[in-house]
Parts: sequence; C-alpha cells; structure tokens
Amino acid sequence: MVESKRVAGAAAALLLAATLSACNLGTAESSTDTDIGVFYGLGDDHRLYRWDPDGDAAEPVLDLSGVWEESGDVGTVLRASLSVDPRQRYAAWVAGGDPDASLRFGDLRTGEITTAVEYPVDHACIDPAWLADGSAVLAHRAPVWGGADETGAGATPLPVETWGPTEWHSPDAEALPPTVDLEVDGCRLRWYTAEDGTAQAIYHDLEVTEFYRVDTAGQILETIPVSSLEGAEPLTIGLVDVDPTGRYACIVDDYGEHGAIKGGFTIRAEAGTRVIDLDTGEAVEGGDRGCTSMHAEGFVSQDGAAVAFTDYEGNARWETELPSTIAESPILFYYPAES
Repeated sequence: MVESKRVAGAAAALLLAATLSACNLGTAESSTDTDIGVFYGLGDDHRLYRWDPDGDAAEPVLDLSGVWEESGDVGTVLRASLSVDPRQRYAAWVAGGDPDASLRFGDLRTGEITTAVEYPVDHACIDPAWLADGSAVLAHRAPVWGGADETGAGATPLPVETWGPTEWHSPDAEALPPTVDLEVDGCRLRWYTAEDGTAQAIYHDLEVTEFYRVDTAGQILETIPVSSLEGAEPLTIGLVDVDPTGRYACIVDDYGEHGAIKGGFTIRAEAGTRVIDLDTGEAVEGGDRGCTSMHAEGFVSQDGAAVAFTDYEGNARWETELPSTIAESPILFYYPAES
C-alpha cells in the first residue's frame, strides 16, 4: 500500500511538472529613496487594495464583500485563507465558515471572481498555498466540520481535527493531479524553488515539533526538529512564511498577540516573531523585530502602519508608512520591485 502511494505520488509529480511548467541595523532608506515594490491589503470596505509607494493612493483591485453573504465566521476564514499569487495575477481565499464553504479565485486585473470548487475546506491548517510560480494552489479538502447532531439543528458545526486529501487547483489550468499524499499530517505548507529548479515546500507537524521539506508528491525530503533551531524559543507554535529558496523561515513563538490560539487547530498567525536560518538553525539578526513575509533579499516587518525591510545580514534596507486605506489591514502582502 505504501509503495502504491509513492508510485501514485510520483506520477502526480510528473503530471504536475508537465502541466505547470517546470543586530547590525543601518539607517533605512525612505520610500522616496528606492523602488520598493507593491503592497496589497484589505480595506474597511472589504476590498483588496494595491499600493505602490512610488505612485498615488491605494487602488482597489478586488471586491471581497461577497464573503459576508456566506455563513459562519466568514471574516476569520477570509483572513486565514486569503493570499495573492507570486505573479500578482490572482488572489485565492475560502468563502464561508461552514460546511458549504468554497475555494474562490479573483482576477486582480479584471476583478472577476470564480469558484474553483465547493466543499468543506480547511482554512486553518493548510490554507490555500500558491506554488512559487503562481500557477496553482494546494488546498486541503477534508470533513473538518462536525455533524449537525453535535451542535443542534440549524447551528454551524464546530471544527473537528480530521485529515483528508490535499488537492491542486488553478485559475487558468484545466488538467491537474487530483491529490497530493502528504506522508505526515501537518499545517502551514509553503512552497519555494529548490536549487534544481523543482518545486518544494516546508510545513510542520500538528504538534509543531518538526519541520518537513517535501516535494510535489508529498514525499518527505528532510526532517528538521524544532528543538535543533537555536533561535526558536520558548515555544514554537507556527510557520508564517519561507523565502524563495527555502533557507529562511518566519516562525511564531508562544501564544498571544500574534493571532494564534490554543486548540486542535491554530488559526493562522499573520506575523511571526523571529526569522530562522534553517541551514544553521540560528536566528537571523534583526529577525526579532518580527516578520510578515520572506523574500529573496530579506524580510518585511510591520509595526502598526510602519513597515520595514531587513536583509538576512541584519541590515535595514528601507522603511515606509502604509496609507490609511490599508494601514489597519489584518493581513499584508508585499512584492519586491523586479530587479
């Protein structure tokens, strides 16, 4: 049975490849001194905005107010599942906070919203995670909702800890492998590009005691015990992001203000508490300022409306202030300027 799963996984990986194509802080520069890139954030009007610090006001690119027509804790689900693909062409999110939830795609150029698939979808453990080339997301389809008899007629069932298949979905490709068989149940899978050009990912087990590197078939390539990471203390509870090479990780330590709660499922933390070099197991200088996203040259940290970029040597590259439109966005996406 194990061998058949590996053969099926290898076949899925081949099909996927064919289908998807292969603290020494200096003075930071202001937004007027360098070409920073662009930001995406949620406004109070439930629209997704795009903001270029070198341009004018933030521009609305997608109306997400429709999720409030669904049932359940739709706001929490939206924040925990929303993401923008690396090419900045599409956004993906889970609409709904009950067994009728669906995976949606939004075209950032036209504003058109389409439904990828309707099913009871897990938004908290494996949120829809984009491949590094932005061509598809891996989502977790599972019966994560308890039965109606557990909560009473007409009530929204409570989430239960269960596991099901992970599936590929794409906004512009039709033929994709149906499932990925992860060898270990886990959460917060994040894709990057390996040295050989293949897609790999990092995620952690349910207890957050180990990180795993996996390929597109879900086969574990490396296990990294959290206890071996010197900068992870005192209690690592989650993974926020990894850099495009898979070397650096933004992690969350301890419960509290960083948006995580205790329980069978950990609601997605929007920001991490430190940056770890997974090659050495050591914390990166400046990483204790926090981290919201990881990039080739460094990472972004946020303190209210102020955002800053720090490289992996601990040097501050730039800092800027978000416009009022997205200054209080519960989740922030950043994409560096193309070099």
